[in-house]
Amino acid sequence: MAVVFQWLVRLTAALIVLSVLGVAMIYYLASRSLPDYDAEVSVLGISNTVEIVRDNANVPHIFGDTDTDVFHGLGFAHAQDRLWQMMMQRRTAQGRLSEVFGMPTVDIDSFVRRLDIYRLAVQSVEAQDPTTRAALEAYAAGVNARLDQINAEALGRGAPEMFLFKTALAPWRPADSLAIAKLMGLQLSSHMNEEILRARMSLALDDPARLADILPDVPGPGVANLPKYAALVPGVPRSFADID
Repeated sequence: MAVVFQWLVRLTAALIVLSVLGVAMIYYLASRSLPDYDAEVSVLGISNTVEIVRDNANVPHIFGDTDTDVFHGLGFAHAQDRLWQMMMQRRTAQGRLSEVFGMPTVDIDSFVRRLDIYRLAVQSVEAQDPTTRAALEAYAAGVNARLDQINAEALGRGAPEMFLFKTALAPWRPADSLAIAKLMGLQLSSHMNEEILRARMSLALDDPARLADILPDVPGPGVANLPKYAALVPGVPRSFADID
């Protein structure tokens, strides 16, 4: 009985030691992925020293000799603080979330790919004036400078969340920034849903006074004088039950 008890004590002690070592290893790897705000980093693509100063709320303030240098520093700072969010938003705009999360995000990817957000972002880069393109390219270079630092100094995965998903990190491109801007514009706008709701209510009611009572117009000038929606689509079912 004493021998069994001794082995139980040894096993318990071994499990405790392994647990402590495991937690210490996880903490070490996660902490390596966190940025060192006091570090001095040598990067390519800037004309002079760029200083990133964070205030008590950890908000970065970027100082440089040129706008290009400042945008480079902004990209570097964003990659320090928001790398996981940036990579996930880029995947969302590209319709590639399901490569990471599987079936739960297939509908999101399908919807975003129908909108063709990323291809439009690539076209938008070509349409920018030289100043804007220079800013986008400098920002992308700043993001990539942080990725290069992570790889060169073995700074974990760049963000603690990255350890959960073993996905490769592609270099940042100017189109990525515009794609995220377009995606955020879509996410922050409820105009599409409101217009669809108003159109379906117009079909169901066919009474402008009743429609205005349920969905009143914004007060003041500026409301477009459009024909009734029901008149634009004759023959469409007027009942919600008949609309897919």
